Parts: sequence; C-alpha cells; structure tokens
Amino acid sequence: MNVFVTNPHGYCAGVVTAIKVAIKTKKENPDRRVIVLGMLVHNQEVIEMLASQGIETFQDPKKPLSELLEEVPSDALVIFTAHGHDKKLETQATKRGITFFDATCTKVTQNMNLITAALEAGRDVIYIGKPKHPETVAALSLGKKVVLFDRFIPFDYKIITDKHPLVTNQTTISFLELIKIHDEIRSRIPEAEIIDEICSATRLRQQAVLDIPEDVEVIFIVGSPVSANTEKLTEVARISHMKARVYQIKTAAEIDDRSLKNVNFVAVASGASTPLETTDEVIKHLKAL
Repeated sequence: MNVFVTNPHGYCAGVVTAIKVAIKTKKENPDRRVIVLGMLVHNQEVIEMLASQGIETFQDPKKPLSELLEEVPSDALVIFTAHGHDKKLETQATKRGITFFDATCTKVTQNMNLITAALEAGRDVIYIGKPKHPETVAALSLGKKVVLFDRFIPFDYKIITDKHPLVTNQTTISFLELIKIHDEIRSRIPEAEIIDEICSATRLRQQAVLDIPEDVEVIFIVGSPVSANTEKLTEVARISHMKARVYQIKTAAEIDDRSLKNVNFVAVASGASTPLETTDEVIKHLKAL
C-alpha cells in the first residue's frame, strides 16, 4: 500500500512549550501536587503521559474552571493550559494562596493582547471561534464588547456600533471557512479591521492536507476528537478531497483493516497536539497492510 504522509506532523511549538512547562514544574517540585486546570493540550495520550510523570489534570466538561479551581488544594501548584484562560482565574488562585504557572501558547497570548488593546481604545471586537472552546472562552472574558461570531448561527450585526471594529479569530480554525466569514463581514462592515490570527502550525497543516494528491483513496487524520485543529484538518480534507474517504482517528487501533481491502493509496495527516509516536504507529500499520 502506498502511504502519503503530510508534513509537518507531530507537536507544534506551543504544545512542546506547554508540556515542558508542566514537566519542569513537577521536576523542580517533586514533593508537591502539580495540577493542570483543564486539558493542557487536547490529546488524551498527552494527559496520560503527564499522569505518568505525576502531573494531575482537573477536567470536567460539566464544571466551569472556576469551580474546578476551588477543588484544588491551596498548597498545590496549578498550571493554566496552552489555550489561554479567563484572567479572573489568576485572581481566584491568588486569593486562595495558590501558586500558578501559565502555559498559554505565545500565539494565543499575542491574539489576546490585540483584543485587549482594541478594547482599551474603546473599539468593538468580533471574535470568530468555536463556542465553549477554551481559547474562545478566554477571548470573550476580556470584555463585554468582545462578540462571538459563530459560523453556525447568523450574526447579529446590529450589536456592533463601531464602524471600525477589530475582527480576529481563534488560532485553530480552518482558513477556508475564515475566508468566507471575512468576505461576509467586509460586505456588512466595510471599514472593519480584519486580522487573520490562524497560527502558522495550523495553517501549514491545513495547506499540507490541501496538497495531498488528488488520486488518494483514503485519508486518515490522526488526533483527538476534542482537538479543534484536528477537527479542522478533517473538514479541510473532506472539502478538498471529496472523492476520498476521510477518517478521523485517535490511534492505529481505530483503523478497520477490512475497509482498506483493494485500497492502494492512502494519506495520513495529524493535528498539532498529536504525539509523533502516535502518527508513526498509524503510518507503520498502514504500510504493513
């Protein structure tokens, strides 16, 4: 079987940095509980790896992070995730005497700084993102004048009173959908300042999927179902390669070998938070068929 592998694959720089922050914190404080508030990155294998290092993850989709933070012992060390967070959590931690470390991706921080500067200048901000995603939650927490643009819900332009609002976005969304949204906003608010904040790691991976040969029969996107950048790779693959079967999988164990009978050409791509070893296992498995 011919296996086409997209590049880049493996961790992006933001994921590498976040993992280093967590491991370094535990290494320097071996006798203290180190707790990540939420998923450090959106990949269960990473969470399990951290657990093997003695690093705990407090995560419950049914509870807000502020509630989870109340469950953290005051003598524990807290790490905020790579996706960004509501700054009120830092105040909450400080009041409880909890020492915390920030593993927010530098690209996310840059985006938050842009939003903060716009708000300080009295401007409205339109934020294009996925509802309830940690990065979106962090952005919306910066001020009431930050308004979410959800692609699945018609946007209410009446709430934007600024003729020159800042338009920015979650760093891990699809650039294909972003182009359409930008065109719509320009048609409604011609003087809006539109900034494309998709991170380079996300953009390069999406472009790599677009560049997969047209005659590929099956495409495997390797990554967590809760990973936004992995989800967007799957969307890009289905849009750009409509004749191919596209599967999003977490590991090689999810591959149904029977579905690949008589298939000669497959492709493999992976999200920015997917361990390189996981993708390599998928590639090895496919090549062995």
